[in-house]
Order: sequence, then structure tokens, then C-alpha cells
Amino acid sequence: MVDSVHRFARRLGRGFLLALGAAVLLWVGLGQPHRARPAHAARWIEAAGVRTRAVIAGRGDTTLVFLHGYGESLLSWRALLDRFTRRYRVIAVDLPGFGMAQSRDFGYDLPSYERWLDSVLARYTSGPIVVVGHSMGGELAAGLALAHPDRVVAAVLLAPAGAGVNPVFSDTTSIVSPAARWVASAFSYVMPAHDSAWLRESPADLLPDPAADSANQEAARLILQRFDFAALEHRFGAIRQPVLLIWGRQDPTIPLKIGDRITAALPCRRFVQLFTLHRPHQTLPDTVAAEMRAFLGHPECENSVTGRQ
Repeated sequence: MVDSVHRFARRLGRGFLLALGAAVLLWVGLGQPHRARPAHAARWIEAAGVRTRAVIAGRGDTTLVFLHGYGESLLSWRALLDRFTRRYRVIAVDLPGFGMAQSRDFGYDLPSYERWLDSVLARYTSGPIVVVGHSMGGELAAGLALAHPDRVVAAVLLAPAGAGVNPVFSDTTSIVSPAARWVASAFSYVMPAHDSAWLRESPADLLPDPAADSANQEAARLILQRFDFAALEHRFGAIRQPVLLIWGRQDPTIPLKIGDRITAALPCRRFVQLFTLHRPHQTLPDTVAAEMRAFLGHPECENSVTGRQ
């Protein structure tokens, strides 16, 4: 009797594995036609000595410039970017030190990124700009709004750095502390470097693995040592353009209380709090896209705070 039960359990287990395998094969097979027709083709652009991967798409008089966060790449905008290509020109780039960006002798401090972004804007954009930035990219986006008030007409900042990060990860100067760098390094590459279903790249470009590349690993460490994540602490109040500020209430990386401080400083803003962590554009893309569309349609100074589930 016991042997019969064991044989039945083994057959049931094999049947479950076969069914699971068939389901995976079916899912992969159904996904192949989409993989053959990715939404975008990667472009390589050069600015200020940096060669980097970019996605440039859409049409419109206004350009949305998407800047990703630490440890990520332009792929972090996959769920959001395509929703705006009908009305806007969009450009997303791999920041130096991440993704497929290639650079030598880059400083990896805030002034180096600011000079590089100035060059990117000058060479690859024209007309009015809306900057869209997350975390470290949010600080860079805010800096562009300050540096180019004549061109940047609005900003969308998602849990931006600039006024510090969680004290667990930083010292009194808001540089990531040596004791916490191993924690940050563990999260250095939270997004894949490639997605053939969304972005077409050449076979040569698919070969490097940024997470395993020693130059990229060194760049990630240098950024933690040199980049000032609190450099705009007292400058947010000088941003005169309308700002949509989006934050996760449970954000452990840049806590909501930092968002409250930034909100209090911004003279023209709409503050949306979402029930999520540090990457609302990835966890709640529908909600973020709806908030962005409403804001871009009427970028006015509401100076309101809104909560969303």
C-alpha cells in the first residue's frame, strides 16, 4: 500500500513538472513573435567624451528627457516611456557608469554629470524640455531645471536624490559611507542590461554584461564615493518651473520625510504619494503615467499633496 502511494506521488510529481514545462514552453513560444519586433532600436550617441546607449522616439515640439537612477539603465523606463511617444519626442540614456555607457576618465561627481548632460541636451535635443528623473537621475533632472530655466519648462521627479538619502546608507556629508557600500553594491544592478522584446541591439552590443564588467563595477564604487546625493538640499527652492513630485510612502532608500522637505521648498509643485517603495514608475506604471499625463496637460502650480493606493 505504501509503495503504491509513493508510485502515485512520483507520477503526480512528474506530471506536474511536465505540465509546468509545457506551460513555460507555450509562454516562451507565444512571446517569440513579440521578441522579433521590439518597440525600439538602440542608438549610440556621443557627448563630452562619453559614448552611450540611447532610445530616441516619438514626435512633438516638446522633448521628455528620461534619467534613470543609480544601478539601473534606460531599461528602467520600459513600462512608461512608450505611453508618451504620440505627443512628445522622448529620449532616454544610459548614464555614465551604468548600462552600456562607455567612458574613460569620467569624474563621476555631480559637476561631471552636469557637464555631460549639458552636452547631451545641446547635441540631441531642441525646443522645450521636460526632465523626468528617478532617484540619482531625479537629482540630475532637478539640476537641469536649475541650469536651463529657458529650456526646461517642467520637471517630473520620482523619489529624487538631492536632499540626501536614508542615513543608514550615508555619512554626515551624504556620501555613501564605507560601512554601507557593500549593501549598495548588492543593489548596483537591479535591472537587466538588455531586453530584446523591447529594444533591438546588435549581437555585439548584447555580449557585455555590465554587472560583471570590472570597469562598470569600479564606476559604481566611484559614484558612491564622489557623488553628492545632498547637493541640492538648499537649492530646490530656486526651481521655478512646475514640478510633479512622486514618492513611495514606504521608500526605504530615500524616505518620504525627505520628500516632505523637498515639497516644502518647491514654490510650484504637485506632490503625489503612492503606496509603494522606491521605484513607483516600475511598480505602479499605470498610476505614474496617469499622473504625468494630467500634469503635462496642465503644468500648473497646484501646491497640493495627493495620496494614491
